Amino acid sequence: MNIDPTKLHIKSARGGSQNERDDDDNHDDGDTTVMVKTLVKKVKSVIVDNQKTLEEQNKKIEDHDAMIMELAQKAARGGNLIGAGAGEQAEDVGSLVTKSDQLSNLRDGSLRSIRIPVKSFPLGQKAAITNADFPGVAQRDTEMYGPLARRLTVRDLLITKPTTATSIEYVKATRTGAAAVQEGEGTQKAELGMDFELETAKVATIACWVPASRQLMDDNAALQDFVNNTLLDELQLAEDTQLLLGSGDGSNINGLMTQATAYNRTVAGDTANDTLRRAITQIQLARGVASGIVINPVGLERLELEKDSEGRFLVTLNVTDADGRTVTWRVPVVVTDAIGEDDFLVGDFVRAARLYDRQQATVEVATQHADFFTKNMIAILAEERLAMTVPRPTLLVKGTFPAEA
Repeated sequence: MNIDPTKLHIKSARGGSQNERDDDDNHDDGDTTVMVKTLVKKVKSVIVDNQKTLEEQNKKIEDHDAMIMELAQKAARGGNLIGAGAGEQAEDVGSLVTKSDQLSNLRDGSLRSIRIPVKSFPLGQKAAITNADFPGVAQRDTEMYGPLARRLTVRDLLITKPTTATSIEYVKATRTGAAAVQEGEGTQKAELGMDFELETAKVATIACWVPASRQLMDDNAALQDFVNNTLLDELQLAEDTQLLLGSGDGSNINGLMTQATAYNRTVAGDTANDTLRRAITQIQLARGVASGIVINPVGLERLELEKDSEGRFLVTLNVTDADGRTVTWRVPVVVTDAIGEDDFLVGDFVRAARLYDRQQATVEVATQHADFFTKNMIAILAEERLAMTVPRPTLLVKGTFPAEA
């Protein structure tokens, strides 16, 4: 309330005659009465306004209390849904399903499954939250530790081609006889004999899978990568085994060692290094160039630990080449536990064999397995399809290291 103090004045210094002073006194008394009444009226108006404002604030507080009470009661009854607007009930899951545009696609078979997001859930009565609900959280190392992948595989030694066929046919030729100088005019010239044989290599499927929960895979990207890499590594080991030792029976690949030529240059007293070097020579005598060696990790250890009579390591072995690949006798080495500890395979792999990829290694995830859909489970499958031909088996030499002295 603002009151102008200049209007609340009473004259104290008066001049003039007595009559004038009396007139002034009468006039001042009237002014004072009017101003006092005006002041009282303004004070009452301010009090009324403040009272009205206070009542409005109390009313808002009461409304808020009523809303809070209503929400608490509905929560205790489990009657309302999060996400519903004021005064409305959120749709139940059944309504969301029946109103979904995807439902018609499921009915006509264009979709095998649909996913409908539900943005709200019924409120339920909750227990009091205590410190026991918040245990200490351990720091989780995000890296997954499992078997390490192989650096170099049998596949890396072969020329690989794509194919869309279910089998590969190829002609294997053998030659007899040799060229010679004609003995004289009119005499018979040397004749070569050529034999041709049609061979067939069928496409084989190599696969493995693991079950997992959908929630686990959704919530742990690192775990999904771990599973994928583990499956692919297991697939790679199975591929190495088939490419090396496959029997060719049934659905099996006819492997490299199954068709390779036996080592035939044994010399008494040879060490493992001697044997391997002579096998390289056997490839050269077959007019090939050794492009790879396949041995077991234990076999490689034996080569690298060989010493002379004075206990010094042999210098005929270079451990790695400029590209970081393991080599022995200047030939790249594939180290795999798919081959026996004392066995070896040396070959001109570029000209001896061909690998055909019908389907490169892939990882697939699906719920269409048994009752996985209703259990919220998924199947993770790693699979590949391939075939291999060996038109020149003489360019592959297999053998066994001599027994250690």
